[in-house]
Amino acid sequence: MVLTHIEEKMPQTSLPEHDYRLMAHKIGSDYSEEEWGNWKWHVSHTIKDLATVEKLLGVKFSAEKRRSLEDTIRNFPMSITPYYFSLIDTKNFENDPVFIQSVPSAAELNFSCHDKEDPLAEDVDSPTPSITHRYPDRVLFHVSNRCAMYCRHCTRKRKVGDVDKTLSRDDLVKGLEYIKNTRQVRDVLLSGGDPLLLSDSMLEWLLSELKAIPHVQVIRIGTRVPVVLPQRITPHLVKIIKKYHPVWVNTHFNHPREITATSIRALRLLADAGIPLGNQTVLLAKVNDCPRVMKALVHKLVENRVRPYYLYQCDPAQGLSHFRTSIGKGIEIIENLIGHTSGFAVPTYVIDAPNGGGKIPIMPNYLISQSSSKVILRNYEGIITAYYQPEDYHPPKCGQDCSACNLELDLNGAAEGSLVGIARLLSNHEDTDYLVPTECDRMNRRKSGYDQIVTLGTSLIQHGKNSDRIYLMRLAAEETATLLPEMQSLAAENGYTKLFAKVPGDVKTLFEADGFETEAVIPCFYGGTKAGYFMGKFIDKGRKTEENAELLEDVLKVAHSKAGKALSFKLPKGYTLRKCTADDTAAMAEVFSTVFASYPFPIYEPEYISRTMTESITYYGIWHGQKLAALASAEQYPLEGHVELTDFATLPDYRRRKLAGILLHTMETEMKQKGFRVSYTSAVAESYGMNISFARQGYEFAGRLKNNTQINGGLKSMNIWYKCLKKQTK
Repeated sequence: MVLTHIEEKMPQTSLPEHDYRLMAHKIGSDYSEEEWGNWKWHVSHTIKDLATVEKLLGVKFSAEKRRSLEDTIRNFPMSITPYYFSLIDTKNFENDPVFIQSVPSAAELNFSCHDKEDPLAEDVDSPTPSITHRYPDRVLFHVSNRCAMYCRHCTRKRKVGDVDKTLSRDDLVKGLEYIKNTRQVRDVLLSGGDPLLLSDSMLEWLLSELKAIPHVQVIRIGTRVPVVLPQRITPHLVKIIKKYHPVWVNTHFNHPREITATSIRALRLLADAGIPLGNQTVLLAKVNDCPRVMKALVHKLVENRVRPYYLYQCDPAQGLSHFRTSIGKGIEIIENLIGHTSGFAVPTYVIDAPNGGGKIPIMPNYLISQSSSKVILRNYEGIITAYYQPEDYHPPKCGQDCSACNLELDLNGAAEGSLVGIARLLSNHEDTDYLVPTECDRMNRRKSGYDQIVTLGTSLIQHGKNSDRIYLMRLAAEETATLLPEMQSLAAENGYTKLFAKVPGDVKTLFEADGFETEAVIPCFYGGTKAGYFMGKFIDKGRKTEENAELLEDVLKVAHSKAGKALSFKLPKGYTLRKCTADDTAAMAEVFSTVFASYPFPIYEPEYISRTMTESITYYGIWHGQKLAALASAEQYPLEGHVELTDFATLPDYRRRKLAGILLHTMETEMKQKGFRVSYTSAVAESYGMNISFARQGYEFAGRLKNNTQINGGLKSMNIWYKCLKKQTK
């Protein structure tokens, strides 16, 4: 009891020259002395506007800088805890690592062509809301959308400010059910947002539910709370976590300046409760891209019983380009740690591979060469030595028949399942001598989310969990009365949140009576004369809200300003254009997988592409020499008299060459010659390039489908553009 009392009186900041009391009074007039130790006060007084930043720093931004920062905040909101802000060195704030990690920068709006909204493809590796299942025996459980602070380098910037609230218990129950029903899951990582922003009661309920699942052996909590809101680590919270051991806590210190007396107290409370602590650092330009800074950080961590776990290469998420360093810088840092400090103080340097490839270690190479009898090694000093392998060792040919093995091994229920990847190649009992990643469990889980095309009566339906919707592609008008309740039933069965339909005007009122609303209209959709209505029914009303509505309007405004200003359709020198054939499907799949992190259909699979070629889809490609640089498709509906131009994909290195416009012009010309009366497309509403391409070529805007299609890891609103190719003659 005495020790606890003394700890409560420890200094609250490692920077005594910063008068946090004065700062706190500037933030909130309701501040009293004891509030600084109250985590709820910090959360309720997070700094969210530039005026407060200026007041606390004692500076005045120029009008130009303020405008640029406000533009950033509109896209990526700001929220900083008073505690974390108090660590900023106001005398040199622009170079301060705390300032750089917490205060917005205009550089966040400089997107690289390689940046992605969901670079790790978490959304497409999500078999149920709140779960990402990437590795065989463990899952990431998103239990909160709320953070104590919005870190500027966050890989989930796409979700920042989206729904700043904890998920409902019903949302969490769905995740728990998936874990219960997936027996290979032995390790659950709670993430978010920040799990420690949950209430004590909610966190205890969640831990108790996970602990009750027999096959869950380990629970982990990923949190930045000890860094940005250490006051949240209370004795009561620690008591709750301790009750459900084994629980591991991984935190996220990026710079030694973040390890203060207050954060040390929080770490001590956790470690003293027997909670193993790890740290995951992100390598950030102008923050910690220095061997000396990183060594100071890992030494401070191990001094406080925190094991440096990972050093992450910064992800290629939108808004993070200015934070990313070269891989060489990361290798240099690790070279300055291995051999130069304790082995347990050296984190594993990893790249979290784009498109859901998982964490790949990128460490210095100490194995120089090898022969049948020895290996050649070098150490951290550069000394090269030989290690002789034993001459009389005969490795057993393991067929995983443990009953025939003479090793003293009691598996105790830990028998391995079927092997995948490199482990399968190395195994002697698997009849495999090459790798074909079609047997990757993670990819199979993705495939289970691809949209299916089925018939209800004679009407054509597309549905799937990735786009979380039912899409009525072709309606047999006489079936409307029976089709609507069948669609509703199918939606309820799968938990879909939207119904979407393309229908003629004579049944429009029936759909409206069922709750559908018109999102787009093409006046010449059927046969060149009859209007087609693109109608949506939002089962979840929240799906109607477009968080990036301002951006979408700007894209449309810019596209309209370019209307009719078609550029030259001449191919650049060295490029050729032709229809794709079955021999091209492997190259086509490679382009699609590079451009799209996710898609409603398996366009990454050559077999699928080949099959669609035999149906109603014609693909067109542009080659640069022997390399396929861009492609698109024409999906033809002869009975309706229209064609959808879709699947536009251009490799990043070939963008800004107007290749999409050339493909569009070529396909439109050929479809017109075939007698199609209407050409239309759905373009991702946030894409300036595609919307401008259609406007330039004289396509008219028909409307926007809100949050309609899952592309590149998230639901996208789609702009509908059309052109009447031929007018019906009497």
